[in-house]
Amino acid sequence: MSSRDRQRTLQKAVMGRLNAIGVGIILVAMPVAVRAMHPLVTDDTGTQGKGAVLVESNINYLKDNEFRSTAVPLALTAGISEAIDVGVELPYLLLRPSAVTGQPERGFSDVNFKFKHRFYEQEKKDGEQGPAERSLAYQVAFIQPSGSEEKGLGAGITRWNARLMGTTEWESTEVSANVGYDSSGRALRRGNFVFDYAVSFSIVAKYEQTKPWEPVVELAVVRVKGADGYERISTALAGIIYEPSEQFYVDAGVRAGLNERSEDYALLAGFGYKF
Repeated sequence: MSSRDRQRTLQKAVMGRLNAIGVGIILVAMPVAVRAMHPLVTDDTGTQGKGAVLVESNINYLKDNEFRSTAVPLALTAGISEAIDVGVELPYLLLRPSAVTGQPERGFSDVNFKFKHRFYEQEKKDGEQGPAERSLAYQVAFIQPSGSEEKGLGAGITRWNARLMGTTEWESTEVSANVGYDSSGRALRRGNFVFDYAVSFSIVAKYEQTKPWEPVVELAVVRVKGADGYERISTALAGIIYEPSEQFYVDAGVRAGLNERSEDYALLAGFGYKF
C-alpha cells in the first residue's frame, strides 16, 4: 500500500469515527428547537391558551465518548390564541472539549423561534364514554446563527425545521407521536459535521393515573444525510414529571443511546412556570 493510500484510509477511518461521535449531538439541538415539554424530545399538541406565558429552563448533560456537553436553555412561550403559540429560546452551552478548538468552550448558542398551531381537536363531552380524545398540530421553527461557529457553539447557518404532531388521550394514558424535518445544520459539538437534512420520528407515553407524578417513556429515531451518506441514531428515555398544578412543573429523565451512532447517555432536569 502506497503512502497516499494509507493516508486516505486513515482519513476515512477518522471521519467515520467523528461522524459516530457527532451525529448523537443532533438530539441535543432538536429538542431545543422544537421545545417539547422537558425532558422529552416529543411534543404534544397542547398550547398555553390566550394570554398565558410559560417560562422554562433546564440542565441537560450529555456524554458521547470523550465529548461532554451541558446545555442550559431559557425559553419563553406565549399563547396568542387558544390554539396558537409563539416562542423563543436561547441556549447556553458548556463544551468539554469543543471539537472545533479542542479546548473547553462556553457561551450562548443559536437562538430559536417557533410557531405552533393546533388545527384539529376531538374532545369528549362530560360523562361521555366514547372514543379517546385526539388532536393534531404542526410547528415551524427558525434557528438563527447567533452562537460562535469558531468555538463550536453554533451551526454558522440559518436553518428551519417543521414538525407534525398528534396526541391521543385515554382515561389514564396520553400518547403523542411526532414526525419532523430539519432543513440543514451543523452539530453543535462537531463544527466540522454538516448535515443536509434530518428526518425524525418519536413517540412518548405518559401515565397520568398517578398525578401529580407522571412517569414517561420515549423512543426517538433520527435519520441524517451527512457528507458520507446516511446516519441513523436511536435513543430511549425514561423520566418523571411532577406537575402539582397547571402553572408549575419540575422534571427529570435519563436518555440512553440504542446504537453505535448514538450518544452514550444524557442526564436531564428542568422546570416550567406558567403565568
